[in-house]
Amino acid sequence: MKITLIAAFLLFWPVLSNSQTYEDIWNEGIVCFNEKNYHGVIQKMDQVIDFLPQYAHAYYNKGIAKLNLGDTEGACSDISKAVELGFDKNKKFYEYLCQAGYKLKLLKDQFYPHDELPEENGYRPVYTRKDTLRGALRPERTCFDVFYYDLSLRIIPKGKKISGQNSIWFEVTEPAKRIQIDLFDNFHVDQITWKNTPLTYKRECNALFIEFPEKLNTGEKHSISISYSGKPQKAENPPWHGGFVWKRDIRRNLWAGVACEHLGASSWWPNKDHLSDKPDSMKISLEVPAKYKAIANGTFEGVAATGKKLKKYVWNVNYPINNYNVTFYLGKFEHITDTVLLDNNKLVLNFHVLPHNLEKAQKHFQQTKDILKFYNSVFGSYPFMNDGFALVESPYEGMEHQTAIAYGHGYKNAEFDSCEGLDYDYIIVHEAAHEWWGNAVNAADMADIWIHEGFATYAELLYLEHRCGKKTYYDELNKKVQMIFNFWPMSENYNVNENGFAGNDVYNKGAMMLHCLRSNISNDSLFFEIIRNFNLEYRYRAIANNDFINYVNKKTGDNYFPFFNKYLYDKELPVLSYSFTNKYDSIILRYKWTGVEQGFRMPFCIKTNDKRAIRLVATTGEQEAVIENASWFNFYNEWQSTDGVADHSYTYFRTRMED
Repeated sequence: MKITLIAAFLLFWPVLSNSQTYEDIWNEGIVCFNEKNYHGVIQKMDQVIDFLPQYAHAYYNKGIAKLNLGDTEGACSDISKAVELGFDKNKKFYEYLCQAGYKLKLLKDQFYPHDELPEENGYRPVYTRKDTLRGALRPERTCFDVFYYDLSLRIIPKGKKISGQNSIWFEVTEPAKRIQIDLFDNFHVDQITWKNTPLTYKRECNALFIEFPEKLNTGEKHSISISYSGKPQKAENPPWHGGFVWKRDIRRNLWAGVACEHLGASSWWPNKDHLSDKPDSMKISLEVPAKYKAIANGTFEGVAATGKKLKKYVWNVNYPINNYNVTFYLGKFEHITDTVLLDNNKLVLNFHVLPHNLEKAQKHFQQTKDILKFYNSVFGSYPFMNDGFALVESPYEGMEHQTAIAYGHGYKNAEFDSCEGLDYDYIIVHEAAHEWWGNAVNAADMADIWIHEGFATYAELLYLEHRCGKKTYYDELNKKVQMIFNFWPMSENYNVNENGFAGNDVYNKGAMMLHCLRSNISNDSLFFEIIRNFNLEYRYRAIANNDFINYVNKKTGDNYFPFFNKYLYDKELPVLSYSFTNKYDSIILRYKWTGVEQGFRMPFCIKTNDKRAIRLVATTGEQEAVIENASWFNFYNEWQSTDGVADHSYTYFRTRMED
């Protein structure tokens, strides 16, 4: 977008009149723009507008200058005036930048294609009893804790059906006669048993309320078995709109799988479908047509014929696993094994690929070793050593299924202008990070899914920094920031299975928030110690935002709630309110953060006319800085190159210049 803005600015310089005065002012504006002296551009355009108050191009150019200074609100005001006066260039960019309705349409088409998004509900769907049953920790859920699943499933390609049984082992945490288990209502429940006794149940939406003939007491351990069958939902656009994926590979062999994050694991097997409760371990048995293989999470335990036409593949998960990570892959796979040494321990690597991609995969997946070594050093020891690490070629782009990551990116590496010769497949880099963030440590509610995606996206940036240096890190960070929508808060509606992915800000804004935290702490040793030790301490647990914030506060000895409250729960960004005066050969800059809580503190960076980068730390109280030997300055933000930015100073905010 930087190219678009600059090109637009230079393209539309008109000749105002034959008056030398007008031409001089306009030409001075051109010089200011070329120098990136955007305050100078604003001044010159104001002078032009004084002469020609209806001149649309002057308002547009003034708006572009404000945008480059980080003042989006001011930019939209000026560009809107230009549009009102007849300016019609770069219309799509203007609509994207300034019109909420345009953004809403984009986001609705991508994330809520079948929902109404009323304004009075914050442009979210109207949540119903069905959403509460799925997303809330109601008494029928809090009364028990699952510690083991034994899932046995037959996959029936003809008719695209499944049938199976799941034994659910749980400990009673509060006395109860009734519990909730989740299973989509397109499945028929054949039987639910407890101690060989059939149980009665009542279905409401996708929830099964199971009645016991006697009260279950706190501390007791029980198991129930649910037999069921049906046709699972087909994925509309996997993995973003999930379900079963039925495809054929290039040789016309069956190639199937499932991706169900947000949709829910209960879309294909019965379980307590809430992120807060994951079993300590799990067994997965998959019965499939004999000519195919079935891959799942964990350790492969064996395969056996179950008739002339079927084989059963048994997998054992030795660690806690969140339900949406439970998966299967069906196809004709070739198996590649390898190892990588992590902390003097050999981690087994398993790659399951389609036969025609075997040679390509053997070379391409070598990058996995360096990625895992880096994450192991930064985030703590690999969390699932006994189950190994696997990539499985999938009929959709990717998914972080624990120890059986879906890989469907076509063996493509990204290229970076500032880092040649890097083998970097973002699906491997991103999804591998989820083994630490999302799998080992996971959010307790879908509203906080940034804990998965923000950390995994930031892990991508850290890996680039590790391999290529700060320039590549900042270049990629800058690109991600330009893709933030700020249409909804990152964390918003709890207890309703919120579509936290809507807008994708949990990826890019989540990563930028972590970068801003690092800039705030301004001590890389401490920052990385916090990230690593938090992952180790909260490993295999479901966490809330406050778990992380309190940990940051404890380790820094500071209060970061104002910082996180702004970025997590508010769609508006911090606004740097500032004014300045030129005195002799110096700039006197006055500044403070607005639109934030008391206690908010964050650095920012300015760039002077002689290309000095100066780091300043603002609070909610007005401060003053004297910038000597400078005639003008600019702010580092997403519309500017990050070249030369001072360390720990590139942050995410808006500006507003006061009179």
